[in-house]
Amino acid sequence: MNKKYLLLAGIIIALGIGMLFMPAQKDDKQLKPELLLAAIDDPSRFLTTDDVTDRLVKKDPALLLIDVRSASQFNAFAIPGAINIPVDSLLSSSALELLEQNEKDKVFCSNAGVTSDQAWIIAKRIGMQRIYVMKGGVNHWFNTIVKAKKPADTEPSEAFRQYSFRKAACQFFYGNPETGKFAGKQVRKKENIVVKKSTGKSSGGGC
Repeated sequence: MNKKYLLLAGIIIALGIGMLFMPAQKDDKQLKPELLLAAIDDPSRFLTTDDVTDRLVKKDPALLLIDVRSASQFNAFAIPGAINIPVDSLLSSSALELLEQNEKDKVFCSNAGVTSDQAWIIAKRIGMQRIYVMKGGVNHWFNTIVKAKKPADTEPSEAFRQYSFRKAACQFFYGNPETGKFAGKQVRKKENIVVKKSTGKSSGGGC
C-alpha cells in the first residue's frame, strides 16, 4: 500500500482518538473540522529533530517542548529540556495555562508520532496557536542526536556539518562520554501532569 495512504489513515485514526478528549460543551473558538483537516495536511506543522535540538542548545526562551507520553515513559528517558504532559491530561487547567502562552512555540513529541499528532489535533481543535509536532519523535531524536552516525566519505560536506552539530549537541546534553560524566539533574514541577526534565540518562549508546 502507498505510504502516503498509510500516513493519511494514521492521521485519521489519530484525529478520531483525539476527539475523544475534546470538551463536551460547545466552544465558538473551536476550529471547524474542514479547516482542521486542511491544517493537518500542512507540512509546516512539523519541526525536525535538528531544528528542535538547535533551539534547545541555544536555550531559546520561545521554545516549549512538550512530551505527551505517559509519566512512566517520560521518567525512563526524555529529551533534556522537555516537560511532560500526558495526552490525556492536555485539557487540564494547568496544561491549558502552558498551551495558552501565545509567545511560545509549543512542540509536541512522543515515541514516534501518533500520540503527538493526537495532542496537536486536540490543541488545534480548541484554537491553540504556534503548535508543532517534532517529526519522528523521541525515538528519532535518540537515533539522530544521541546515536548520530558518521557519514560515508562519499557524502557531501553538508552531511559532515550536520554530523558535527549532532555530536556537539549530544555532548552539550550529556557531557563527554569518554569521562563517563553525564551532567544535570531531573527537576519536577508541583503539578502531577507536568514534569520538567533538564537532563536524562541515556537509554543506550553514546555521543
